[in-house]
This record gives sequence, C-alpha cells and structure tokens, in this order.
Amino acid sequence: AEPPAAVAPVAQAVSDLPPTMRRVTLNINGKKHDVTVDVRTSLWEVMTYELGMAGANLGCDRAQCGACTVLLDGRGVNSCAVLAARLGRGQKILTVEGLGKGYRIEDLHPIQRAFWQEGALQCGLCTRGLIMSTYALLSTNLSPSEDQVRDALAGNICRCSEYPKIYEAVFRAADDMRKAKG
Repeated sequence: AEPPAAVAPVAQAVSDLPPTMRRVTLNINGKKHDVTVDVRTSLWEVMTYELGMAGANLGCDRAQCGACTVLLDGRGVNSCAVLAARLGRGQKILTVEGLGKGYRIEDLHPIQRAFWQEGALQCGLCTRGLIMSTYALLSTNLSPSEDQVRDALAGNICRCSEYPKIYEAVFRAADDMRKAKG
C-alpha cells in the first residue's frame, strides 16, 4: 500500500492583534481613517474618542433616541449601535460635520441653515441626529408630506419638544434645496 499523500498545510492569516481587536479603514465624510478597534466598540466611540470628531451626540447609548444618527451608505443609523469592527469595507459614513463647507451661516448646508433660521433646537442634544435624518429624507424626496417627515424623524427624540420648529425647518430646507436645484 502506498503511504497517504501529504496534506498541504492550511495557510493562516498571521496577526499581531489580540482576537478581540480589528484593523479597519473607516470612510468618514470622504476621508479615510485607519484605526485599530476592539470588536465591542461602537462607531460613535471610535469617532468621538479615537478620531476626535463631534459629528454625533450620544443621548441614550441604546439606539432609542437618534441623537447619534449618522448616514451609512445614505441610510440613517444609530452610531451607538453600529460596531466599528463591522465596517471598513468601503461603506461611506456621513456625519453632520461633513455637510457644510464651514461654520459661517453661508457655509452651512441648507438643512443646517434651516434648523438655525427656524430655531429648531433648544438644548441641541438631538439636533445633529435630526439633521442627519432630515438629510437622508431630503436626499430622496425634496417634497415630503408631513406624514413622510414624521415617519423619517420617528427614530429621533427631542426632549425639549421642539417638534413644530423642527418640522418647519425640514420644510424650509426642502424648499431651499428645491429652489437651488432648479
């Protein structure tokens, strides 16, 4: 009988990282950030503590209030509930910092400007998340009905109850964006 054929060794990826760590490249506001993250770390934590960004507030840390909303490939997500280690495969992350061109009123995105002009904020905790949810809505629908606005912002809680001003800001931004487009 012939001896069994030698089995080729299985190639294994060699990593100098502990099993709970990952290297990822996050595309945030069009800029790539190479970071090493713990597999349990949220996108919000990485953006805030490792990258020094202020593009999302942390409200509840349980994905219930929407204060930490960012866009992930155009869809609003709670950055406190997205694990950073699951990203880094080309997804585009957009925060409120990525909307405007600067901090002067004329440099703000029409949505940011409308929130400011309508006074659609009080304490400001929810504002960034509401602006990003509004951006997600108006990116696909520049003439939303009130029900569509309510539905699009349903994942965002304003504890100061500024909803009437928030809705006015959304409609003002939609109007400004329609005028700019055509």
